[in-house]
Amino acid sequence: MALVVTDKAAELLREIKLELAETPDKTLRLVQRGGGFELAFDEARSDDHVYHSGDVPVLLVSPDVAAMLSNATIDAEETEEGPRLTLSTSEEEEDQE
Repeated sequence: MALVVTDKAAELLREIKLELAETPDKTLRLVQRGGGFELAFDEARSDDHVYHSGDVPVLLVSPDVAAMLSNATIDAEETEEGPRLTLSTSEEEEDQE
């Protein structure tokens, strides 16, 4: 199974990119830092998994990070502070059932 980015998350990533990217060739990259993951703007590499919102690339994931998150889903949810991205794994969803 591959990393899933929901339409809602892709749209939020698109909004972030259009608002904050310094240049059009910069896209958010999911990177591993310490025990977690974060987003940082970067340019696409030839081996990246590229996720789109419409025809706009909105998320870059390297093969090694994609392998770590092969059973994960990136989604967006509304909070009191505004929309935020969530990362969940299929193991977490099974535990909640």
